[in-house]
Amino acid sequence: MVTLKEIAKRTGVAESTISRILNRDPTLSISDEKRRRVVETAEALQYVMRRSRNSRKEDASVALRRPGDLRSVMIVHFLSSASELSQPFYVGLRQGIEARAEAYGMATTRLFAGEFDPAMLTRGRNVGIISVGDLPDGHLEAIRALGVATVLAHPQERPVDVDVAYVDLWSASTRLCEWLLTRGVRQPALVGVQGPQSRRLAAFRSVMSEAGLFDPDYVTYARDSSDDGQDQIRTLFSRLADTGKPLPDAVVIYADRTAVEVYRGLEKAKLSIPRDVQVVAFNDSSIAHMLAPKLSTLRLEAGVIGETAVDLLMERHGGRKAVKHVQILPTIIERGSTRKP
Repeated sequence: MVTLKEIAKRTGVAESTISRILNRDPTLSISDEKRRRVVETAEALQYVMRRSRNSRKEDASVALRRPGDLRSVMIVHFLSSASELSQPFYVGLRQGIEARAEAYGMATTRLFAGEFDPAMLTRGRNVGIISVGDLPDGHLEAIRALGVATVLAHPQERPVDVDVAYVDLWSASTRLCEWLLTRGVRQPALVGVQGPQSRRLAAFRSVMSEAGLFDPDYVTYARDSSDDGQDQIRTLFSRLADTGKPLPDAVVIYADRTAVEVYRGLEKAKLSIPRDVQVVAFNDSSIAHMLAPKLSTLRLEAGVIGETAVDLLMERHGGRKAVKHVQILPTIIERGSTRKP
């Protein structure tokens, strides 16, 4: 498990400050550079630990071979640098790309939202592009015209004529909700967010409706991912009180980072986790280990998506013609915020 002490040792930042950064304390005044250092270190340590657990010992010393004259990978991000910091999934995805590229002996360049223009490319085969998320309109066609190998990593849209590595949020959300039902849930609630994340809401509605447990009064969602989870819990509980309905016995949260505020909201309501309310979330970021009780979560395998994107790029550059869409399956991580069946 990644600890505050280990993060502090690597970053030179006090443990108390690290805790406030990872808990998204809005009153903390700190530079973007220091915040980035803490978030990236926390996610990198998580990534390294998972790789060490999942890799066979005999593979540890095997150097990957890159085809031909490919020298570098350009990572084109759909998020701004600041926005990425608030979404550990995308930090982990990018770090997976960087680690895999390094294993192939290639350099990487990061370009965040608004920084990339196809005009900066030259025709040739010494660079490949991995787009984190969707490319702006027209960019993919311009890149293709230059003959530059390109892979999309977890885009919202999956073009049929370009390689893609992704996790399907509908099937992932369905799996988590079905798993939660095996824990004896009778009145589940969802703390969600609008936009692309609404696929989680759709899956929640589908699974819980089939089980006869869906009630729209138990769904609350924010306008965007920066909204306060504690406010959402307060809104949910107030609505239930007004309608005379009982409190939920389980809460599904769209991302680990919001679980911090949901935990606080449940504590203020004097509800015990998991005795009174079971809690599950998505991503398995470093914060999931630091909550008490530790958070049960669906690991979306962001680092594996990044690694796979690089492997696809190598294959494409090596001459593969057929298009590949590789779906990475998530992993349920059961911890103390849920009960045993």
